[in-house]
Amino acid sequence: MSSFLEKYKRQPKIYIDLPSQGTFYSPEVLEDRKFTSLPVFGMSAMDEIMFKTPDALFSGEATAQVIRSCIPSILDPWSIVGYDLDYLLISIRIATYGDTIPVATSCPKCDEQTQNEINLSGLLANFANHGVKESFEINELTFNLKPITYKASTDFSVQRYHIDRAIAQLENRDVSYEEKQKELNQLLFDITKLNLQVATAHVESIQTTEDVEDEENIELDPDAIVDFISNNDSEFYTKLQDGITALTQKWNLPAFDITCASEECDHTYKTTLDLDYSSFFGLRSSHSRSLKS
Repeated sequence: MSSFLEKYKRQPKIYIDLPSQGTFYSPEVLEDRKFTSLPVFGMSAMDEIMFKTPDALFSGEATAQVIRSCIPSILDPWSIVGYDLDYLLISIRIATYGDTIPVATSCPKCDEQTQNEINLSGLLANFANHGVKESFEINELTFNLKPITYKASTDFSVQRYHIDRAIAQLENRDVSYEEKQKELNQLLFDITKLNLQVATAHVESIQTTEDVEDEENIELDPDAIVDFISNNDSEFYTKLQDGITALTQKWNLPAFDITCASEECDHTYKTTLDLDYSSFFGLRSSHSRSLKS
């Protein structure tokens, strides 16, 4: 016999369509490969605790676990691409705390603190205005880009953290100057190598601009793509970085206007919402990053 408490269990608060339209996902990522009308539940007590656990935040496990809990139709949160991740987390925030979030900003002109409420549904609407593909051409080659997964993004961030930490600790190492320089050069090389890995991870394929239907003119192998870019003219790497920047900026949360609370200043400036997960979910208010204008 089931308990009467069953009818008081969490219920979906909103339903969402993935901005990526499921373009980059294998069948194991989404239940029944469905990317529309996904039910979103509010966070449980355990979910909120996860976002207050530093180790779980650092490893990305907190985010993955909360997505599993609040959007059970997503079977593999680690495979979610950057297009969808912020959208999902904002949706979970809405389902948990409501449609608005208090945001504290600092006026870049007079440093006055201003409190505003941001409509999160308005931010979600912005995601519907962009395509999910990006490409660029160099000579006779077309580079097709893709967003990287949450797993890849987390792994790259952890690797960079460890390199930066090693550089910071190097100064206090009790070794000779020559040894420090040798270790520093290696760490700087590791950063360069990591940056290359991040860039090439965004390349889905490279193809010739002629006879694109011929499979022999399309390269999908990641190792071959890495080898081509790393050992070719710097023009290819520079153009790739520009393409990634365009892809990233297209899907960044939009900046919005804030008017300074000081009547003497009354300056209008732009700000962006800082999606630091520990504060975005751990607090009912959030901070933002003011942009000079």
